Amino acid sequence: MLNRKNLMILAGILVALIVISIAQHTRHDRTTSRASSETLLPGEFVRADLARVTVGYGQDPEALVLVAGPDRWRVASAWNAQASDQRIDALLRSLSNLRGEFRSDHADVVADYGFTDSTTITITGLDETGGEVFAIQVGNKPSRGQGNFVRRPGADEVYLTGTAVLGDLGLWSGPERPQSRHFIELQASRLERADVEAVALKGDAPLTLTKRYEMVEPAESDTVHTEAYPDRSQWEWRLDGDRPAMKTKADGVLGAVCSIRAQDVADPAAGLAAYGLADPARRVVITLVDGSETVLEFGDKREAAGSAPGGYYARVADDPTIWVIGDYNVDNIFKTRDELLPE
Repeated sequence: MLNRKNLMILAGILVALIVISIAQHTRHDRTTSRASSETLLPGEFVRADLARVTVGYGQDPEALVLVAGPDRWRVASAWNAQASDQRIDALLRSLSNLRGEFRSDHADVVADYGFTDSTTITITGLDETGGEVFAIQVGNKPSRGQGNFVRRPGADEVYLTGTAVLGDLGLWSGPERPQSRHFIELQASRLERADVEAVALKGDAPLTLTKRYEMVEPAESDTVHTEAYPDRSQWEWRLDGDRPAMKTKADGVLGAVCSIRAQDVADPAAGLAAYGLADPARRVVITLVDGSETVLEFGDKREAAGSAPGGYYARVADDPTIWVIGDYNVDNIFKTRDELLPE
């Protein structure tokens, strides 16, 4: 059995541990729970006031670079591909008047919030003179709740903002190297279905789909038409001339060629031959109502690797951009003759 002396010693140790725990808890509260909220990035930020936005990751200050061009914004870190205005605007809205609640001002705990030499995200906006318009660093997501930990570059003060800044960079799981692809305008081609007269698929078994319209007699009150005219809102399809095609399937091809959304882009400096586009095996020629043509060319297949999605290299003729189009999209375009015939 424990004697009285040993019990006194154990009681003293217990009291000491309680005092230490209270002291540590009090210090932690002072470190992380100061009741204050502050505007870290005062002002409204819009594309018109900026010439450049960089996103650094760890020691790389330009992991992602967006630049204003004469025609539109470009993703300089992705071979100057067209940027998505919508994605840039979403990021700038999140950063405008960004507020945060104070969490810590101790240098020895900033790493706990995700601010390390290898993981810190740094977002900087510059004007046309190269002057800094805003700068903020983003760390981890909180274990519970929304938002991100943020701080001013070089400062020890850490804040929690309810704004999901990382999400606007496409980093929903937490800090990692930002992907330029998130800011690329991936709409490779868009046409109005009603403007298309014919679609020619040129591959192993070339075929052509042509619209045929019902002719409508003008009403007595019609001051525009003096004779029968085609109702362009309604059509049937003819395959290779006069052979009827199944409308639902042909309309599916029409929809696929009128709206082509890419998965990624590739380096155009490598040359067309590197992507099987110097002499493409498959082409689509879309004839419009005004007689003009839009030509789509499809080359080699790219296998998925790491974060880079797979698909087929493609381009819109006369446009230097090399797109990567998903297998599903390409399969929806290149149907066989048998697939388009009525069942």
